[in-house]
Amino acid sequence: MIRVFLAVLAMFFLPFFAYAAFKFVKDRGDVQDGFLDGAPVNWLLVIGTILAVGTLAKLVSTDILEYEAQQRAPAENTGAQTPGRSP
Repeated sequence: MIRVFLAVLAMFFLPFFAYAAFKFVKDRGDVQDGFLDGAPVNWLLVIGTILAVGTLAKLVSTDILEYEAQQRAPAENTGAQTPGRSP
């Protein structure tokens, strides 16, 4: 469960980190007060939310598919290969 939480959290903050890295490279490493004052926070929130929801959906669907693949029908577990009474 913690893996899912950390993956979703990382995907939410990824646009913010990417924008900060872009701004850092653009300013050639010159960090001043108000480094991210002009950041498009609304767009970063929207993109982060889309990434987080998409990651959550992907991880949950993958976990469900793995769980269903582990489940076997009772006939497969008992070893009976043919229908009907066993000898």
